[in-house]
Amino acid sequence: MRDHVLVDDQIIDLERVAARHWRGTEETWLGGWLLRAAEGFTGRANSALPLGDPGLPLDAALHAVAGWYRDRGLPPMIALPLPLDADSPAGDLDALLSERSWATRPGPAFVMVADLPLPFAPRELPRDAQFLADQEPDDAWLARYHYRGSAQQPPVMRDVLISAQAQAFTSIRSGTDVLAIARLSIVDGWAGLTAVEVNSDHRRAGLGAAITAAACAEAVTRGARSVFLQVEVDNTAATSLYERCGFRYSHRYHYRVAPASPGSG
Repeated sequence: MRDHVLVDDQIIDLERVAARHWRGTEETWLGGWLLRAAEGFTGRANSALPLGDPGLPLDAALHAVAGWYRDRGLPPMIALPLPLDADSPAGDLDALLSERSWATRPGPAFVMVADLPLPFAPRELPRDAQFLADQEPDDAWLARYHYRGSAQQPPVMRDVLISAQAQAFTSIRSGTDVLAIARLSIVDGWAGLTAVEVNSDHRRAGLGAAITAAACAEAVTRGARSVFLQVEVDNTAATSLYERCGFRYSHRYHYRVAPASPGSG
């Protein structure tokens, strides 16, 4: 099932692209490591992403990362993209971080990819429903979005949502009722699919597949040739849905968080 494992260079190339789809409001480079911060909103926007050599010995690099995040009142965190079933340099880094007591944060995720257009014919939309793709998220779209199930919307959230070079806030609506949403971003021929959510009152009606297929079709009209998404490993309903839509597994990632003591980071 989980074939098409990418070699490290391909994973790094995809992660480099993905980092431009969901960005921190503050970013800087430490050699080949991208440091991102956005007031703590989402792991992707508040973690260091090792895309190459940090230009320092590892302990010095970790000390610099820890200091950068602690200066911003954030826990030092590193995102680690890993092949699904193979040893890798990233795996070596993961092991070294474990030895230095950097703890694994809950919620590892798969990265899945697909070629566009998708080889998938979605179920027809409910009667009187329509698909919309708006340049900005309106209040109704934002009200439907719940990051990790939370209805809290910090002020920085909007800045992160519109951080890509180009994005569209897609939805399926029936009158004023928002049935499903997805954020679509476009960078360098890649589409990114994030913030996919179906109204809990309308689940098991094919809306997850419908919003995925419609957003990907919109991506094709905007010049995208491939699409990626990230989904938590234990979200089997979503991974099964994306497999049916034509997505395949690329790799996985998790986060390592520094120990609380500044001296050990």
